[in-house]
Amino acid sequence: MERNKKNIVIIVLSFALMTSGVLNIYLAFGTNDQIAPPAPPVLITLKAGAHYEPWNLDPINSNSSIWSSTSISMDVIEQVCEGLYMYNLSDPDLGIVPMLASGLGSWDITGKHYTVPLRRNVWFHDGTPFNATAVKWNFERINWFTNGTGTLNTMLSRTHSSWKFLNGTLILDPTNPVTINNEYSVTINLRAPYAILESLLCYFPAFILSPKSTPKYEYISTANGRIVGTGPFVYDHYIADTEVKFHRWARYWRTGTYFEEVIISLFEDGTEMFNALLSQSIEYILGGQIGLPVSGYPEYITYNPGIRGLSYYYLSMNNKKINVTWRQAISYAINFTYLIEELQCGTVYRSNGPLAPTFPMYDPNIKAATWNLAKARQILVDAGITTLTANNDTTGPVADAWKAADFQSWNYSYNIGNVFREDLGVLLFDYLDLIGIEVIDQGMSFDDFINRMDPDGYNSLDLYFIGCTPEYLSPFNMIASLFSNKSASNSAQYHNHTVEMWLDEVLSETNTTKREILYSKILHQIVEVDMPHAFVYHPNRSCVHSTDLKGVRYNAMGRFYAYPMYRDSNS
Repeated sequence: MERNKKNIVIIVLSFALMTSGVLNIYLAFGTNDQIAPPAPPVLITLKAGAHYEPWNLDPINSNSSIWSSTSISMDVIEQVCEGLYMYNLSDPDLGIVPMLASGLGSWDITGKHYTVPLRRNVWFHDGTPFNATAVKWNFERINWFTNGTGTLNTMLSRTHSSWKFLNGTLILDPTNPVTINNEYSVTINLRAPYAILESLLCYFPAFILSPKSTPKYEYISTANGRIVGTGPFVYDHYIADTEVKFHRWARYWRTGTYFEEVIISLFEDGTEMFNALLSQSIEYILGGQIGLPVSGYPEYITYNPGIRGLSYYYLSMNNKKINVTWRQAISYAINFTYLIEELQCGTVYRSNGPLAPTFPMYDPNIKAATWNLAKARQILVDAGITTLTANNDTTGPVADAWKAADFQSWNYSYNIGNVFREDLGVLLFDYLDLIGIEVIDQGMSFDDFINRMDPDGYNSLDLYFIGCTPEYLSPFNMIASLFSNKSASNSAQYHNHTVEMWLDEVLSETNTTKREILYSKILHQIVEVDMPHAFVYHPNRSCVHSTDLKGVRYNAMGRFYAYPMYRDSNS
């Protein structure tokens, strides 16, 4: 779900000062002229900027929302720590690649045990070796912070729901989450089949921390703690309102980094951060920014605005009040092109369901409803609701007759001050009036609006606009959260028994091709038949940085990954 969140910090390149005494050299002819020592080397520093604070640096307790103020927590963690697997940020399809695993794992015949080969010659930043013992320790820690051990834990992590089945049962085996096969092989043990485990292992709460330097039963303190992983950079410090700093890990298992240190300067104001970029005090802006200027950049700034994001925004309909006939009619009565091109000025793109096109297992054949007023009206005629003429007229006698009908009356809820939601309400009043629906304005404060995004408040909502961001890149993560009858996030209160059955099948199906077929069937039923939402848009993300910065990974997740970046002085 959406969440809203001083000066320009000039980063001075630090110098490696010589500490030894100066050696006096005497020339043959007896003078005491001194030869000057060599100039101290200048550290190669990557200077980035963010206008958030890293609220939680412990992977298991860091919030997951791409758009939230905690996005920088993810960016900090990903410079320092690695998981068994990660998404390939250089691949538009964001495929899964091994990291601390030396290859993809294998399932046993029950689908409950996943064996992972581990990479050798990897070292944590505190000098201890990465091995099977470290993996087991980390999964025991995950189990403890998610109450997977069965022991009551009042320190339940923010990400605990990611480790649960839809019925609330924890995924990992409570007593033996990991079996050590040998020093470089482990088996992850599950309570029941969970075929999307690989995707979950790419999610940063599963990143591997050093058992030597990490408290097992306490969170890492953001204020004065240290995260110790195996990543390309070593965490130095976090100074509130000022900076987060890292330096190169000399024993990194891959080719060493180009940059010797990375500094993320923290800005309270986004405008000041942008001005710092223009003044070249920083050279990269974190966060996959929305709302940046779309033109007028100097030649030394690269602006890439066309990165298709993964978040999903939709007009939700209370399925307990609004039946499928009315949901279909509403979906065809909305002019989505106008919403995208006029209200959002083309900064978003049309959704064909909860999965963005760059999402794994997206099916391009699934198409959401487009504006077709005649079809919307015909649906109501075919359902026996009216005998009015079904055409595309928006003015004239036919349109007037539909406006006068008032077959249904539903409220539209939104938070006052959100310009898009306010403008959408005005359009819905006009669009739905053309199919005999009276839309009642129900504007409220942001706090009231958010408080209704809870199972206790769902029945007070009829129509409302909201968004959702994936925690990790499994279709199940998005689909089950929004459309399973077992999910507390199913604010539309949608329920289809067949869809529930298919979702259960997805979890136990380890064959990728068969799982893809199941997702296609699920999406067809939801998007093209049941229409619990009017599927509106996905946002475009943008990336802005100094032109001489190369190796930038433009990706739909908006992730900042400094490892492959380098500076090209010829740009």
